[in-house]
Amino acid sequence: RRDITVDRLNAIEGIRCVPPQGAFYAFPSLDVDPATEEAFIADLVRETGVVVVHGGGFGQRPGTAHFRIVFLPPEDVLEKAYAKIGAFVMERRRS
Repeated sequence: RRDITVDRLNAIEGIRCVPPQGAFYAFPSLDVDPATEEAFIADLVRETGVVVVHGGGFGQRPGTAHFRIVFLPPEDVLEKAYAKIGAFVMERRRS
């Protein structure tokens, strides 16, 4: 599931995910203005139904944008979630 998470997130333009080492979550970076990160993530959750948490509460470096996503669900659920995230990010990058 970790590998699916890393592969699918890295396939989305604007997201970069380093493989987690021993954790059940990933903390990918997001290519958005850090000042808008929290609103971007709130919109992602509201519009896709995929629950992620903005990175501000997890010690991200100032001036960066991240989110935290757990990869414990079954693989088919993860695949659907990453497809929704990808579509959302692609739509936002177009507008």
